Parts: sequence; structure tokens; C-alpha cells
Amino acid sequence: MSESPANSVTSYRPFATFALIWAITTLAHQLAFTFWTESWQGWLLVASAVATLFRPDCVLRFLVLVVTSLLNLWHKLPFVPNHILYEGMLHIIMLLGAASFFWKGGGKAVWTKISASWKNGLWLLLLATVLKTIYFLLPVFPQGYLFGALTTLFLLYALGRLLSRGERMPGGDDFLARFAPVLRLAVVIMYVWAVIQKLNWDYFDPEVTCAGKLHKEINAYFGSILPTADWALVGAAIGSLVFELGIPLLLLFKKTRYAGFVAAIGFHLWLSIHPAAGIFSFTSLILAVLVLFLPVSWGEELQQTWNRQLRWLGRGEEQKGRKAARWIVVLAFFGTLITQGLLYLLIERSYEVFHTANRIGFFTFFAWGLWISACYLIAGWKGRKQSGAFPNQLRPGFVLIGLIPVLLNGTMPWIGARTQTSFSMYSNLRSESQSNHMFLKRRNLFKFQKDMIEVLESSPNILAPSKRPRGIQQFANIGHRIIPWFEFRRLVSEMEGDFEVTYQRGRDELLLGRENGKVYGDTEAFEEIPLLQRKFLWFRRLESLEGPMCCTH
Repeated sequence: MSESPANSVTSYRPFATFALIWAITTLAHQLAFTFWTESWQGWLLVASAVATLFRPDCVLRFLVLVVTSLLNLWHKLPFVPNHILYEGMLHIIMLLGAASFFWKGGGKAVWTKISASWKNGLWLLLLATVLKTIYFLLPVFPQGYLFGALTTLFLLYALGRLLSRGERMPGGDDFLARFAPVLRLAVVIMYVWAVIQKLNWDYFDPEVTCAGKLHKEINAYFGSILPTADWALVGAAIGSLVFELGIPLLLLFKKTRYAGFVAAIGFHLWLSIHPAAGIFSFTSLILAVLVLFLPVSWGEELQQTWNRQLRWLGRGEEQKGRKAARWIVVLAFFGTLITQGLLYLLIERSYEVFHTANRIGFFTFFAWGLWISACYLIAGWKGRKQSGAFPNQLRPGFVLIGLIPVLLNGTMPWIGARTQTSFSMYSNLRSESQSNHMFLKRRNLFKFQKDMIEVLESSPNILAPSKRPRGIQQFANIGHRIIPWFEFRRLVSEMEGDFEVTYQRGRDELLLGRENGKVYGDTEAFEEIPLLQRKFLWFRRLESLEGPMCCTH
């Protein structure tokens, strides 16, 4: 399938541009949290991202990236950062866009033009996926390394065979037009919910505000040159709300869009400097969704900027520069990943080493972040006087259904459900007990937040990170001892070996544990949590149910 001159790689192609940036963002996520290296889902996602990087104009490769990302998300749920769960919601919108593309759009014609061998490759990949699913969900295969490795290898073989073909699935811009406008609305909703969750009294308390805490800890990297008095900390809280509400509003309107890019880039790059795991990963996601707000004229300027850079990199040959640029990204990713892995191998797999490895990932991301940000701003400045129209406009259709999870996610703390991944990141929000919010009050549609317990003593400590952490749940709010009964039950039911825990539930001080394989105490705590609850509910640990709410993730 040859490209027409109008669709050559030297002209602006909205879908290919978005897919390229999205693939690199996926790799940035993987540098922030390297636990994926021990899972086949993680490697499948990386392989899909690299494949998309080398053929960003192929709809099929991008869809494989979306599906493998959702598969990796399902594997990690519920222990994912706010923005990774949000990204999963964006991927659902993309899949709805794909359904529209193949059902009502140009995808019908595209499918008829695909060769029989490529269709056979798709069926082989589907078969491998089904076998892997059966292996996990049904007792057909004995669980163990042998069948696990065989089904993984078959899945990787099917994916590699499909993606190694020279063909590409065209129609990307039609596909993008079906989901991009809905993603823009999802971006606005996310920012609005983030602001709403921060409208609590403690967010403006200089003693505990998360904004002030982040301000001081980032400021420390620059020799504490910025003021840290109470007025500055409250100012940081107010300023963060101004940015988070102002960014989506500025991006929506033609006359203020460039200011929106400047605000988003400056604010999120500044936040990414903070050493907390995952903040630079969130910034990478924001830099990726910004491409959805590029008018056509800016996109054309962006492509021209890239073309000049590629000619320089390829010593006058643009295609040679394009190939070199892709390999630079791949080598930078794996070079960083190998360095992170060596730290774990040569030192230890611990909380401290995790943070050091995360900073190494940050510097690789920051080089990318500075470059793509500069490209956005240069393109926007050059194209500011031209048409500000988006390459796609909102159409009524079932893709809008994908906004429902985004809208509902922010309501979770207020209906008694999860608190950890509900757009409440670094917000000082407390919906448990007496809410600290200025106007929202919890309605117990679900009862999880009504039954709180405090872990008094534990041997071994069920709240402490393990010696070999396997996920971010090990690092969330260390030292905080107040959790819902639901989370306590998760910890107890997954605890292996002998242990003993003293805890307070209501006014009662109780004891449970396991000795010589026999459990004692409340047997309900040892019952496994149902799958859907286990995957979609996660509650933060609290320091106190009264008084100022300290900064939590």
C-alpha cells in the first residue's frame, strides 16, 4: 500500500503524529515504574509501543498498542497511579472510536484491501490471545512456568509475525477524528475534577497543604531560592488551582490556545521535577494529550520543524534522519532501563533504590519533555496568525459513552467507594469520617468508608513495604495506619505464613492472625475479596480521621 503525495511523511498527518507521541509516552510510563519487567503484559506493551514508533501511520499497530496497554493495566489494577487509570479510560474511548471507524467509517473499505496473509496474522494473534486468557481464567492448563512461558511465547510470536509485515492499515486520520474530540472533553473533565477535589480546607492550610509540600521539595533542588513562608505555601495552593482550571479553558479557545500551551508545559514540567514516583509520568501524559489541541496550521509548522531537524540528523537525508531518530528513542529507553536494572542487581531491590532508579528515568523523560515542548511552542508561535481550526470536530455518536467512566471517577469518594485513584492526587482530600471538603459530603451508596480500622501492632508489619516490592501499593502513604476494613481484609487475606495483628475497629481492640497454619480472630478478614472489587477498589491509608488532613498520594 503506497502513500499518496498528499499523505507523504513530509506533510502533517494528525494521526501519525499523535500515535508517535503516544508510543513514546508509553515508554516514559515504563521508565517510571519498572515492576512491569517481571510480567509478560509489560513486555508485550513495550513491544507494541516500539512497533508503533516505527510505523505510527498504521491503525492496526496503534490499536494493538491500545489493547496491550489495557491488558497491562488490568494486570496491575488496582495499584496504579491516578493518571494511569485515567489513561486506561482514554484507551476505552479510543476503542470506541475504532468501533465507529470500522462500523460506520473508512474502516470498512480498509478491511477489504488488507491482504489475506495479514488477515491470517490477525486471526493467529486472536487465537494466541484466547489461549492466554484461557490459561489465566480457566483450569484447562495447569498453572506453572512451563505453560505460562509457552503461551507467552506463542503470543509474542503471533504479535511479531503480524507487526513484522511491511503492510500498514491506512485511514488513521478518519480514525483519529472519531475519538480525538472526545479525548479533548475527557482532558477538560479530568482537570475540573482535580480542581473540585482540591477545594477542601486543608489544601489551603500552610501546615499540611500538598501544594506547599511539593513546592518546598521541588524548591530544594534549586537551593531553596524561592520563598517558603506561609503566604508562599498558600499562594502555591491557589496558583495550582489557577493553572489546573485555566489550562483546559485556555486550550479550548483559539485566541488563548497558545497561552494554554505555555501554561500547561510550564506547570507540568515544573511538577515533573519532584522526586515522587510517577509525577514525570503524569507530565508525559499531559504533553501527549496536548497534541490533540494542535490546530491544523500548528501541526503543519510542527511537521516542518521536525523535517528540518531530521535533515540535520540525517546529514541532508530526511528519511535517514527519521530512522536515526527512532533508534535514538529505542536505545535511550533500553539504555535507561538497563541502568535501572543494574541498580537493583548490584545494590538491592528496596524502597531507596527504587527512587534512585526513578530519578534516572526522569532525566531521560525530561530530555524528551523539553524537546517536544519546544517543538509545540515553536510551531504554535509560527502558526498563531493562521487558522486555529482543529483537524477534527466533535460528532454526536456512541464514542461519547466513553466519557461516562471519566465523569464518574471523580464521584467515587463521595459515594463511599475508592479514594486512591479518583482524581484526588495530592489534594489533601478526606471523604472518610467528617469530610474536609468545602461543599461536598459523602453519601454512602457504598459502605466501604464507614468501617474504618486502625492497625495498632503487627508482627511482621503488614503495612510495611516488602523487601522485594512488586508494585506501587508498597509505597503509598508509608507509616499511615488507618484504613477501611476492605483494605485490611485485602492485606490479611493475601498474607502468607504466620503473623499476628492487633487492630482497633470502632471502640474494640481486637486480635487476629495465623499460627502454625491455623487462623484465629475474625475469619471474615481471611476471605478473598471478589475479583471486580479487588481490581477496581483501592483506598488510601490515613494518618488521622480528625484534625488537619496531611498530604497523601
